[in-house]
Amino acid sequence: MGPSLAARNEPSGDRRGVIRSAATDNTVVPLRPTLAGDGSTTDHQVAAWWESMFLKMGRTLTDEPTAEAHRITAAAFGLLIDGARASGVIDDSQASYLAGMAVEAIRAPDFVPRTT
Repeated sequence: MGPSLAARNEPSGDRRGVIRSAATDNTVVPLRPTLAGDGSTTDHQVAAWWESMFLKMGRTLTDEPTAEAHRITAAAFGLLIDGARASGVIDDSQASYLAGMAVEAIRAPDFVPRTT
């Protein structure tokens, strides 16, 4: 088997050729059971989880171009979920759960505290 996706990743900018994976040190994303939330996990906690992943990679969701790229990627993930549902790879319940994760990801930059 070849190298993992993380091992093949080459970050852009000055860090080209540096191979890092933020996902190996992170706990699971705190996803609310429903989009309405149950009060146990806040938008700020979800945002903090995403921000910690970006900070480990030398990025931040407070940087607007980074936040926009994150939103675009999360929206693309949503399209992949729709395709998997339409193809019968996942059922409606699984697709709804994963779509909730995509929505949480898209919204995360809006809840990262900004420092001035």
